[in-house]
Amino acid sequence: MSKMIAIIGGEAFAKEVIEVAEAVGYEIYGIFAKEEPSDTQYPYRGYLEELDEQKSNFSGVIVAIGAFNKKTIKARNNILAFLMSNDIRQISIISPFARIGARAIIGKGVYIAHNVVIAIDANIGDAVLINTGALIGHNVIVSSNSSIGSRVFIGGGTIIEKNVTIGASSSILQGICVGSGSTLGMASLVLKSLKPNSFVLPSPSHVISND
Repeated sequence: MSKMIAIIGGEAFAKEVIEVAEAVGYEIYGIFAKEEPSDTQYPYRGYLEELDEQKSNFSGVIVAIGAFNKKTIKARNNILAFLMSNDIRQISIISPFARIGARAIIGKGVYIAHNVVIAIDANIGDAVLINTGALIGHNVIVSSNSSIGSRVFIGGGTIIEKNVTIGASSSILQGICVGSGSTLGMASLVLKSLKPNSFVLPSPSHVISND
């Protein structure tokens, strides 16, 4: 039972998490979601109430719901609060192709995808999602329930506060702070600290030829 886990969430992101989980030797007890997924090979077990009733059947859970806007972040926070109040263990899943530096701290319920690099002395909080190819610099702090998109670069000594969403291919200068609840659109370039609940978008692309 020690390698048997449950997955909360049934959308496409859950498939990515399951792929990595199985690559590191976990067995999937089943899927817990509001609605039964239509295209999964794993048993549908219900939702949160059923999760609590069945928690003796698995060793832990991971929340496989992407955090890409305030609605999904709120949903994740509600689920995390439920897990805590019902003493349901969260497990972290780290790709065998990720590189974790010396003295880096990884919290509970963290997902780290393929080809992620986390440098020395970084601190990754609980329930953080780090997607494919992201690079987290030395001494970076990523606080709980934040989501780091694919190919994101975060410079050394930066602080990412809780509930932050960083879009794919974004870059954040070293030594600054991104305030809690902030959202960075895809390919954002952040050169100075951001207040809580900031919303950042890069300049839109322009069509220069349509021949």
